[in-house]
This record gives sequence, C-alpha cells and structure tokens, in this order.
Amino acid sequence: MGAARVEHARPELFADPAHGFAWIRMIGALVVIYGHSSPLSGHGDLFPAWWPVQPDEGVLMGFFAMSGFQITESWMRDPHLGRFGVKRVLRLWPPMLTASVGMALIVGPLISELPAGEYFSAHGTWGYVVNNAGLLGLQHELPGVFTDNPWPDAVNGSLWTLPMELLAYAGLFVLLGVGAAKENRRWLAVLALAGLVVWDRYLEQAPGAESAGSLLSVPIESLVAFLVAFALGVVLNLYRIPLSPLAAIAGIAVLVAMPNSIAASFLMAFAVGYAVVVAGHFWPDRLTVPGVWVNGSYGVYVWGFPTQQLLALGGIRNEWLLLACAAPIAYVLGTLSWKYVEDPTMRLRHLLTPAPVAPAEPAAPAAPPEAEQDADPEPAARTGRHHVEPPPAPGGPARAEPPPRPERPSRAEPPRPVGPPRPAEPQATPGSAWRPPPRQVPAPPPGRRPSAPRRPAPREESPLTRRLSGEAGGPQRPVRPPRPDLEETRPFRPRGVDPNRDDPR
Repeated sequence: MGAARVEHARPELFADPAHGFAWIRMIGALVVIYGHSSPLSGHGDLFPAWWPVQPDEGVLMGFFAMSGFQITESWMRDPHLGRFGVKRVLRLWPPMLTASVGMALIVGPLISELPAGEYFSAHGTWGYVVNNAGLLGLQHELPGVFTDNPWPDAVNGSLWTLPMELLAYAGLFVLLGVGAAKENRRWLAVLALAGLVVWDRYLEQAPGAESAGSLLSVPIESLVAFLVAFALGVVLNLYRIPLSPLAAIAGIAVLVAMPNSIAASFLMAFAVGYAVVVAGHFWPDRLTVPGVWVNGSYGVYVWGFPTQQLLALGGIRNEWLLLACAAPIAYVLGTLSWKYVEDPTMRLRHLLTPAPVAPAEPAAPAAPPEAEQDADPEPAARTGRHHVEPPPAPGGPARAEPPPRPERPSRAEPPRPVGPPRPAEPQATPGSAWRPPPRQVPAPPPGRRPSAPRRPAPREESPLTRRLSGEAGGPQRPVRPPRPDLEETRPFRPRGVDPNRDDPR
C-alpha cells in the first residue's frame, strides 16, 4: 500500500505499510475495548473529561484517516467505479452482518428474559437483523436482552460508526466519479476537505452536543468530524504529501500540551490522521508477524462490545477485570472472523479484477539462409580452420567490412556415444595448410588377427594423359612437375571469394 511513498535510508528496518496499518488498526480496536470497559461496568468514563485527547475518539479519527488513505490507494491501482463499489461492500458488510445475525438468532434467545417462542415472534428480533443490514437505520436493542446491565439494552454500540464509514465511501465514490483522482482535478478533494472543515467548525461552536440532529441513526456532528479525518487521508494520498516521523511526533506533542478546547478538537483530526499514516509507513520490520494475527481488527471492533456486555451480564463490575477478560475473547473472535468470514469474502474481489496482461516479448529477427549455414559458435575449436581474408586488389577500393551478424543461440548437439576418448585433433597454426585428421581404424574383434592395409591398385593412364605428359606423339611440351595433392596445398577460401581472382590469366 503505497510502499514507494517513502524512500527509507535502511528499508530492511521497516515493514510493508499494509502490515503497519494492520498493526495500528488492531491496537486501536483494543484501545476501544479499553475505553468501553469503564462505562459498561458502571463506573462512568474511563478518561478524565479535561484530557485534550480522548484515546477512544482519537482512535476513531485514526481509523477514518487510514481508511481514506488506503481506499484511495485501492482506487489508484484499479480505477473502476463498479469494482470499487463491490470491494467496499465486500469489506464492510460481511463482518457486521455476521455479528448482527449471531447476536439476534444465536446469543439473543439464550440470554433473553422472554421465552424462545415470544422472542422469535417479536418484531424487534427481526427488525434488529433487517435494520442493521441496511446499515443506515441501526437498531441497538433486542427484546429482553441486557435489560439489567449497567449500560442497559445496548447490544452492540460499536456499530454506530459504520454508517459514517458507508457515507464516507459514498462521498469518495462521487469525488472519484467526477475525476478527483486525476492530476488536473485533485483540487476537488482539497475543496471537499476545506468545506468539511468549515462545516465542522460551525457545528463545534453550536451550543449543545449533537445539536445538528441526526441523519436516520447517524449523528451529524460526529459524522462531519470523522469525515474531516477521512478527507485528510484522501488528500495525503492524492498529493503524495511527504511523511515525516519528526513532524508527526511534533503534532502529537502540541496536541497533548494544549488544553481541552475547540482549537484542540480542530487540531486532533489533522495531528492524529497524519500520525497514523506516518506510523504505517515507518512500522518496524522486527514486529512483522503472519497476517492472520493482526488482520482481524474489524472483527475485534464489532465483537468487543457484545463480549463486554455478556461479561457484565455475568456479574463483572470492575473495569480492569472486564478489560482483562474481554480483550482476549474479542481478539479470538476477531481472528476467527478474519479467517472464516472476511478473508474468504475479500478473496471474491479478485474474481472481478482483470488479470494483468504481460507485455509481449519482441521476437528475435530471423537469420538469412547464409547466416543459418555459416553461423557456427566455435568454428576454429571444432574444425581447426582459420578464416583467411584475401588481400585487396592493388589500386582498388578498400573492401567494406561486413555488418556484424546477430548472435544466435548455439544449436543443441545430439549426445555422442560413450566410447574410448578420441585423440586430440592437431591445431593448425596461422599460415599453414589444413590437413584432415587421421582416420581411425576400428579395432579387430577379439581372437582375430588384424588384416594388412590394402594398397590402392595402380591407376591406368589414358592415352590423353600420356599425350599430355609427353609420352605419346605430338609436340613435346616441357614436363611439369607432378602437382601435389590439392587437399594438401590449396588454401582454404571463404565462401563468396572468386577462385580465379589471383589467376594471372
């Protein structure tokens, strides 16, 4: 995920950014469980109200910033609106539907105060499944479930941020549809971020919490605040803004030093959003583990709240004991959710993505027939011949050098039969005539004497031969000395050289 954004001086020290983001999301999901432990055990808020950074709220800001950054990266790798929408559905719905159906149809009838028949016939039982499947109209209660808990009736309060995530996906879908990812239209993402910041500042100064009301089950004020962090992640990816650990640490330090105020809430989205993106790219490589151990953060998030409610129903009223019991159980449930729900459904995305087409390799140019006959990778080593270039004619133009021939792979030679080692062929020296190697005489079979070599029969000379040699009638000509064997004196001539070129006639 955007591994090329940062050029590390020592890249072997840092993990893949996708793995770093997985670690941060898992830690954030466990921090959310920590933040819910005190109110679900009946002890109020776990964090003092005067803290400028509420860890659970800061974690949610980080979630949205990472989501905006990574989803934009997914679009840059596969810019197709249809596949983009299907990928978002496969990521968001399966874990949430599994948790909702499991609580409504399996856990609910076991712990409800109503009889099983009355529970399944109640309108609220099936309304819980249907409304949560629609995601925008969430329902948090099941008939007779958790009615006596310190936080009564709420089955899964963690689902309240999922409709905001869905609306963030929809907004990004519209931006990408109008070309906000193109280089000449990236300003649309900046304009959206600026508009959200102005809206968020206006709602922040309005009196009363959530004074803007809600869209179905989505509180408007929280929605706009989280959309600022999401849009920041989108802009960080589109503009490839430099990621500096020093800048991220400085932003968090300034945020912690500020008192809890409107200015601090404004800075938190930018400081936390930038910090989590930087941390994902600078995550230590020594903390790399198999993905199955850290990829289940979404399952931990959606199963953490019901797990804590079940433990509170069992009588646990200490926030630290509730945290110690709920965190490992939620982690196991989240890991199982990843292995058997999220990973199988996310693999379906690859059925929609076209396979990359490998570039065709250019074909090697075909050699002409002469090159096929003459191309010999090691002619001198196998035949002992030496290419002797004839001297140019006196006064004539210099002979142009032939262009270099393309290299061709050596032809595979057939395997030679195993036998006694052949004697080394004599290597010719430059300027000497080539002689054929001595003929190998096969060894006689055992028990048989070798036969004497046959002498060639004397060749009978014809009258024309005798006449030319002066033995027959006719004018006597000077007797020429007998010519030696042509094979012994004739120099090797390369193909294409005129044999009569040096003839004085």
